[in-house]
Amino acid sequence: MRAYAVDEFGADGSVREIPIPEPGDGEVLVAVRAAGVNAMDPLFVIGAYKDYMDHRLPLTPGIDLAGVVERVGPGVDGFAPGDAVYGVSARPFVGTGTFAEYVAVAVGDVSPKPASLSFTEAASVPHAALTALAAIEAADPQPGQTVVVVGATGGVGSFVTQMAAARGARVVAVSATPGVALSSELGATETIDHEAVDVGSTLRTRYPAGVDTLITMYGDVETVTGMAQSVRTGGLVVSPAMRADAVSSTFEKLGVTFTGVSRLSPARLPELTTLLDAGKLRVPPVTAFQLERAGDAIGEMATGHVRGKLVIAIS
Repeated sequence: MRAYAVDEFGADGSVREIPIPEPGDGEVLVAVRAAGVNAMDPLFVIGAYKDYMDHRLPLTPGIDLAGVVERVGPGVDGFAPGDAVYGVSARPFVGTGTFAEYVAVAVGDVSPKPASLSFTEAASVPHAALTALAAIEAADPQPGQTVVVVGATGGVGSFVTQMAAARGARVVAVSATPGVALSSELGATETIDHEAVDVGSTLRTRYPAGVDTLITMYGDVETVTGMAQSVRTGGLVVSPAMRADAVSSTFEKLGVTFTGVSRLSPARLPELTTLLDAGKLRVPPVTAFQLERAGDAIGEMATGHVRGKLVIAIS
C-alpha cells in the first residue's frame, strides 16, 4: 500500500510502498479514504514527543481517519466489510498512522460515518470535535454567560465556538483577520481580531466585570495570562494546549481556576454523529491535499495559522 512516511526526525517525508497491516484481535482494517491533519502531526515528524512516547521509524503520521472497513479481525462484532466508518487511530506508539491507504485500528476507536458527510468532511471531525467536547464539558457554559474562545476558527476552536453557542453562551471569538466572518457563521456573538487589537485590554474594556470563561487553543503562557486577566474572580480558563502543572499557580494568583483537557474517548463519536446528521453541528471549512502533498499539509499545520481543517485525500 502507499503511505506517507519519514525515515528520520526532521527529514522530508515521501510516499512509498509499505506492507498492508493485518488486523489483530478486536481490530478492523480500514481502507482509508481521507485522513485529518492535526496539530500534533508536525510535532510527531520532528520528534518533539519522542522522549514521552514510543516512536517507530519509518514514521507514518496521522490520527483521524474516514474510510471503509476492508476486513475484521478476530473477536470483532458490529462491523463488517463495506461499512463506512470514521474515528481515530489511538495506538500507544507513533508511527503507523492514518496517512496511508490502509490502517488497522481497534474496533472501539471507530464509529459509523455520519451519513450527511463525505469521507473528506468526516475525516476532519474526530480528534478536533472530541477535544472540543472535552473543553465544553470542562467549562460547562451556562445560558447568558460570556465565553471567550481563543483560536475560534481552527479545527478544535471551530467546534468549541459552535458548542458553546448551542448552550446559550455569549461567545466572544478571538481569531486572525481572515477568520472574523467565519466566527460569526459558527455562532459567535462578538469577534476580536487579534491582529488588530490587544485582546486582553480589549476584553477588560468591554467587560469591566470580567468574562466567565476563557477557552484557549493557544498555549503561550504569557499571552494567555494577559487574556486571563479579563476573567472574573472565580472564573475558568480551559485549554487543550497548556499543562496544569505549568500554569495553574499563575492563574490561581488571578483568582481563576485552570483546567487542562484532552481528547475524549472515541466512544463519544455517536453523539457527534447525531448532531452532525441533524444539522446541529457543522464541519468547519476543509482544505484537502492529495497524499503526495502530505508534507505540504504538515508544513501548513506547523504554522499554527490554519482556519478550519486540513485533510489528506487518499483514495
